[in-house]
Amino acid sequence: MNLMVNIKRFRGYFRKAFGRETAIGKAALAAAGFIKAHIPRVDSKVHFGFFVLVLAAAAYFRFWAAPISAGVDVPQFWAFAKVFQTHGIDFYRYADATGEIFPVKGWAFVYPPIWLLILGVALAATPMSLVTPTIVDPAWRVAMKTPIIAADLAIGCLLYWAIPGGKLKKLFFASLWLFHPTSWYNSAVFGQFDAIAAALLLGAVILLERGKDRPAFFVAALAVMTKQHVLIPVFLMIAVCIRTLGWRRLLGDIAIFAGVVIVISIPFLLTGNFVDYGRSLLFPGQVPDYQTPLMYAFSGGGSLLTYFHLYFNWDTIGFFPWFIPLLIIGIATAFIFSYRKNTSPSQAALVGFLVFICFNYRVNYQYLVIYIPLALWVAAASRFKLEKAFGIVMALLPAVWMWLFEVGFWFFLFLPQDIKDLPILEHIGWMHLGMPDYSYVILAMVLMGVFLAYIVLVFTKWRQPKMLEPVEINKSYHDFRKG
Repeated sequence: MNLMVNIKRFRGYFRKAFGRETAIGKAALAAAGFIKAHIPRVDSKVHFGFFVLVLAAAAYFRFWAAPISAGVDVPQFWAFAKVFQTHGIDFYRYADATGEIFPVKGWAFVYPPIWLLILGVALAATPMSLVTPTIVDPAWRVAMKTPIIAADLAIGCLLYWAIPGGKLKKLFFASLWLFHPTSWYNSAVFGQFDAIAAALLLGAVILLERGKDRPAFFVAALAVMTKQHVLIPVFLMIAVCIRTLGWRRLLGDIAIFAGVVIVISIPFLLTGNFVDYGRSLLFPGQVPDYQTPLMYAFSGGGSLLTYFHLYFNWDTIGFFPWFIPLLIIGIATAFIFSYRKNTSPSQAALVGFLVFICFNYRVNYQYLVIYIPLALWVAAASRFKLEKAFGIVMALLPAVWMWLFEVGFWFFLFLPQDIKDLPILEHIGWMHLGMPDYSYVILAMVLMGVFLAYIVLVFTKWRQPKMLEPVEINKSYHDFRKG
């Protein structure tokens, strides 16, 4: 009570000192009126020109790093592309990566076919590229990373185009993504393709919230066939659609979704690869186990259990299998709340992926790329100030890791090396080596705590009132019924 009284008292003092009727208040109003009358409004073409410059700068920084850096997956992806070139649609029979061509034996291809098709195109563009366990051709680096960088830029364009409000607001949120250290690192340096799935998922969410549910589910299917764990946010989007579309319309959307999955899958099943294909898509890439090294572990629970084992010699391995039922319970609970509460499709999709991050026993850094555009979209579209703040904080938090890791490691891991520009990374602070493991555990736990807080608040505080239900979605359904 004393706190509330003090807050009200402070408001009173503030109004007396700076209110409209005070000298300071009148001066501020007069200054605002002068500025509005004498400074011309910035034309929308100028705003768009600024965005083009931002987009060009983001592309430059990515293509600068692409040919001179490579993560461990880059040569492995080249080997997958060569196997695909040799065996074609029979690829998944050899996806376990046991052949001599693979730099890392047993590092299997555990993804749906869309990324494989993209790798095939990249190899066709660089047929003479050379990759060994120690050498990665710069031409292959650029060819493989270009589709990921294109997805990065597409996300920036989607945010700028679709975010409601003024041009400066659009430019602000698009820039948060385009210059996000995490997106730059994963697409231009490490070479993981989660940004492609993120772009497709964001596109599906935007289409759904604009009432275009048919193309939304088509695009959502493409997202799932790029990275299968995107199915969780799509599953929660379906929970919202049950409430807003009705079963008849929704079944048609699900049929479109299933049709896309089937069409993409059938060619790879014609040779009888049902077991191999199913194993690559439906089973996790790693069994429940300790998450080492801890600098790459972003599962809060998994990293904490691993830390207890490494530094206190506790036998915590028995807890890891429990992550699977806990994840299933978390998804089911989020589905029920997404259906019963007035959540938007974007909130449901974001919650779905956050549940996956919180309760999965292994979370790699690139996984975080998928939720960041959703968090920015929710922050920009929400009418709740605290949710806006949460969205921005959640989007920016993964970037902290860049100051805890030696990013330059991926610039000199493989030949050829071009490290003359590495001092730039050192000036930024991205060349830290030997940070204590507890710093990574703390970051993972903070991420999990913030995510869990957001999930709870979405279902308890930030629900959309019934009068603000997705009007466009309902309208599309009613138009369908009339037609």
